[in-house]
Amino acid sequence: MFLTPKPKVVIVILKEVLKAAREERGLRYEELAEAVCLKKWHIKELEEADTFLTFYTMAIKIQAAKRVAIYLGLSEHQFLSTNEEMG
Repeated sequence: MFLTPKPKVVIVILKEVLKAAREERGLRYEELAEAVCLKKWHIKELEEADTFLTFYTMAIKIQAAKRVAIYLGLSEHQFLSTNEEMG
């Protein structure tokens, strides 16, 4: 009997969507960061990086992205995507 690995669901932040929404509202990194109680480099990482250098975990980064998205008027399906990976 063979066991097949169960796919792992990976949540992906659609960085370009967050950036476009911020720019459409004419907000600078600093302005958005202040409005959502984050630092400028947090906003920059949400929009540009696939890692979580300034966040402790990906879960924390996703929570920060949700806070930013709510402020920008985005729903979760607009800025979050899921991918399945084997293993």
